[in-house]
Amino acid sequence: MRAKLLVLVLLFTVIGWGQSIFNNPITGTNPNTANPYTAGQVFDGNITVGGIRRAGLTGTNSNDRYNAQNWSTSSSIDLNKYFEFSLTPVAGYQINFLELEYTSQASGTGPNRFAVRSSLDGYDANLGSPTAAGATINLSGAQLQNVTGVITFRIYAWNADASGGTYSINDFDFKGTVT
Repeated sequence: MRAKLLVLVLLFTVIGWGQSIFNNPITGTNPNTANPYTAGQVFDGNITVGGIRRAGLTGTNSNDRYNAQNWSTSSSIDLNKYFEFSLTPVAGYQINFLELEYTSQASGTGPNRFAVRSSLDGYDANLGSPTAAGATINLSGAQLQNVTGVITFRIYAWNADASGGTYSINDFDFKGTVT
Protein backbone atom coordinates (compact mmCIF):
# COMPACT_ATOMS: atom_id res chain seq x y z
CA MET A 1 0.00 0.00 0.00
CA ARG A 2 2.82 2.42 0.84
CA ALA A 3 4.49 1.71 -2.51
CA LYS A 4 1.24 2.55 -4.37
CA LEU A 5 0.83 5.72 -2.37
CA LEU A 6 4.42 6.75 -3.12
CA VAL A 7 3.88 6.13 -6.85
CA LEU A 8 0.69 8.23 -6.77
CA VAL A 9 2.42 11.06 -4.93
CA LEU A 10 5.33 11.03 -7.41
CA LEU A 11 2.95 10.91 -10.39
CA PHE A 12 0.90 13.79 -9.00
CA THR A 13 4.08 15.78 -8.42
CA VAL A 14 5.23 15.35 -12.03
CA ILE A 15 1.80 15.94 -13.56
CA GLY A 16 0.58 18.58 -11.10
CA TRP A 17 3.72 20.65 -10.77
CA GLY A 18 5.61 19.60 -13.84
CA GLN A 19 9.29 19.07 -14.17
CA SER A 20 12.15 20.86 -15.80
CA ILE A 21 11.88 20.49 -19.57
CA PHE A 22 14.52 23.06 -20.61
CA ASN A 23 17.02 24.83 -18.39
CA ASN A 24 20.45 26.37 -18.35
CA PRO A 25 22.43 27.67 -15.36
CA ILE A 26 24.44 29.90 -17.79
CA THR A 27 27.98 29.58 -16.53
CA GLY A 28 31.41 30.32 -17.88
CA THR A 29 33.48 33.20 -19.14
CA ASN A 30 31.57 35.68 -21.32
CA PRO A 31 28.63 33.49 -22.46
CA ASN A 32 27.38 36.50 -24.47
CA THR A 33 29.96 35.76 -27.19
CA ALA A 34 27.69 32.97 -28.44
CA ASN A 35 24.36 33.95 -29.99
CA PRO A 36 22.55 31.69 -29.37
CA TYR A 37 24.16 30.44 -26.18
CA THR A 38 23.64 26.68 -25.83
CA ALA A 39 26.50 25.47 -23.61
CA GLY A 40 25.24 23.76 -20.47
CA GLN A 41 21.60 23.56 -21.52
CA VAL A 42 19.59 20.52 -20.46
CA PHE A 43 16.28 19.61 -22.10
CA ASP A 44 13.74 16.82 -22.40
CA GLY A 45 14.67 14.31 -25.11
CA ASN A 46 11.30 14.75 -26.80
CA ILE A 47 11.81 18.43 -27.62
CA THR A 48 14.39 20.46 -29.51
CA VAL A 49 15.52 23.86 -28.26
CA GLY A 50 17.39 26.81 -29.65
CA GLY A 51 19.28 28.03 -26.57
CA ILE A 52 18.99 31.63 -25.42
CA ARG A 53 19.63 34.34 -27.96
CA ARG A 54 19.38 38.10 -28.21
CA ALA A 55 18.02 40.35 -30.96
CA GLY A 56 18.58 44.07 -31.52
CA LEU A 57 21.16 44.15 -28.73
CA THR A 58 24.92 44.04 -28.26
CA GLY A 59 26.40 41.31 -26.07
CA THR A 60 28.64 42.55 -23.26
CA ASN A 61 31.27 40.61 -21.37
CA SER A 62 30.29 39.26 -18.00
CA ASN A 63 30.85 35.87 -16.44
CA ASP A 64 28.09 33.40 -15.52
CA ARG A 65 25.27 35.34 -17.20
CA TYR A 66 24.01 36.16 -20.69
CA ASN A 67 24.49 39.92 -20.75
CA ALA A 68 23.52 42.62 -23.26
CA GLN A 69 23.31 46.39 -23.68
CA ASN A 70 21.63 48.90 -26.02
CA TRP A 71 18.23 48.45 -24.40
CA SER A 72 15.68 51.12 -25.29
CA THR A 73 15.59 54.24 -23.12
CA SER A 74 12.00 54.89 -24.20
CA SER A 75 9.14 54.48 -21.74
CA SER A 76 7.41 52.29 -24.37
CA ILE A 77 8.31 48.67 -25.10
CA ASP A 78 10.67 48.17 -28.04
CA LEU A 79 9.55 44.99 -29.82
CA ASN A 80 12.91 44.76 -31.64
CA LYS A 81 15.08 44.25 -28.51
CA TYR A 82 14.74 41.04 -26.52
CA PHE A 83 16.11 37.75 -25.25
CA GLU A 84 14.47 34.70 -26.83
CA PHE A 85 13.98 30.95 -26.29
CA SER A 86 12.41 28.49 -28.78
CA LEU A 87 11.09 25.02 -27.94
CA THR A 88 9.69 22.47 -30.40
CA PRO A 89 8.20 19.08 -29.50
CA VAL A 90 9.34 16.22 -31.73
CA ALA A 91 6.67 14.68 -33.96
CA GLY A 92 3.97 12.91 -31.96
CA TYR A 93 4.67 14.84 -28.72
CA GLN A 94 3.19 17.92 -27.13
CA ILE A 95 4.35 20.37 -24.49
CA ASN A 96 2.21 21.35 -21.52
CA PHE A 97 3.85 24.35 -19.88
CA LEU A 98 3.64 25.17 -16.20
CA GLU A 99 6.08 28.03 -15.61
CA LEU A 100 9.23 29.85 -16.62
CA GLU A 101 11.49 30.60 -13.71
CA TYR A 102 14.57 32.76 -14.23
CA THR A 103 16.92 35.11 -12.44
CA SER A 104 18.30 38.22 -14.04
CA GLN A 105 19.93 41.52 -13.20
CA ALA A 106 20.17 45.03 -14.55
CA SER A 107 22.99 47.51 -14.09
CA GLY A 108 22.30 50.85 -12.39
CA THR A 109 21.60 52.42 -15.79
CA GLY A 110 19.92 49.33 -17.27
CA PRO A 111 16.24 48.73 -18.08
CA ASN A 112 13.51 49.32 -15.52
CA ARG A 113 10.52 47.65 -17.23
CA PHE A 114 10.16 44.04 -18.36
CA ALA A 115 7.68 41.70 -20.05
CA VAL A 116 7.51 38.05 -21.12
CA ARG A 117 5.51 37.23 -24.26
CA SER A 118 5.08 34.26 -26.63
CA SER A 119 4.75 33.62 -30.34
CA LEU A 120 1.32 32.01 -29.88
CA ASP A 121 -0.35 35.44 -30.14
CA GLY A 122 2.35 37.16 -32.18
CA TYR A 123 4.03 38.56 -29.02
CA ASP A 124 0.99 40.73 -28.39
CA ALA A 125 0.10 40.14 -24.73
CA ASN A 126 2.23 39.95 -21.62
CA LEU A 127 2.39 36.56 -19.93
CA GLY A 128 4.02 38.28 -17.00
CA SER A 129 5.72 41.48 -15.93
CA PRO A 130 8.85 40.47 -14.03
CA THR A 131 11.31 42.67 -12.16
CA ALA A 132 14.97 43.30 -12.92
CA ALA A 133 15.77 40.35 -10.62
CA GLY A 134 13.67 37.91 -12.71
CA ALA A 135 10.51 36.07 -11.85
CA THR A 136 8.46 32.93 -11.95
CA ILE A 137 6.03 33.38 -14.85
CA ASN A 138 2.87 31.28 -14.81
CA LEU A 139 2.54 29.41 -18.12
CA SER A 140 -0.33 27.13 -17.13
CA GLY A 141 -2.98 28.93 -19.21
CA ALA A 142 -4.99 26.93 -21.74
CA GLN A 143 -3.19 28.47 -24.75
CA LEU A 144 0.13 27.06 -23.49
CA GLN A 145 -1.12 23.48 -23.21
CA ASN A 146 -0.95 20.74 -25.85
CA VAL A 147 1.58 22.74 -27.91
CA THR A 148 2.56 20.63 -30.93
CA GLY A 149 4.62 23.12 -32.93
CA VAL A 150 7.46 25.54 -32.34
CA ILE A 151 6.84 28.12 -29.63
CA THR A 152 9.10 31.06 -28.88
CA PHE A 153 9.20 33.08 -25.68
CA ARG A 154 10.71 36.56 -25.51
CA ILE A 155 11.83 38.62 -22.56
CA TYR A 156 11.60 42.31 -23.39
CA ALA A 157 13.32 45.02 -21.36
CA TRP A 158 13.11 48.79 -21.85
CA ASN A 159 13.07 52.17 -20.11
CA ALA A 160 16.83 52.02 -19.48
CA ASP A 161 18.46 55.05 -17.89
CA ALA A 162 21.19 54.86 -20.57
CA SER A 163 21.59 52.78 -23.75
CA GLY A 164 24.89 51.46 -22.37
CA GLY A 165 23.07 50.03 -19.35
CA THR A 166 23.07 46.23 -19.22
CA TYR A 167 20.54 43.53 -18.48
CA SER A 168 21.31 39.83 -18.23
CA ILE A 169 19.66 36.46 -17.78
CA ASN A 170 21.60 34.53 -15.15
CA ASP A 171 19.74 31.20 -15.44
CA PHE A 172 16.39 29.90 -16.62
CA ASP A 173 14.13 26.87 -16.22
CA PHE A 174 11.01 26.03 -18.23
CA LYS A 175 8.81 23.61 -16.28
CA GLY A 176 5.99 21.45 -17.55
CA THR A 177 5.50 18.07 -19.15
CA VAL A 178 6.19 16.59 -22.58
CA THR A 179 3.69 13.87 -23.44
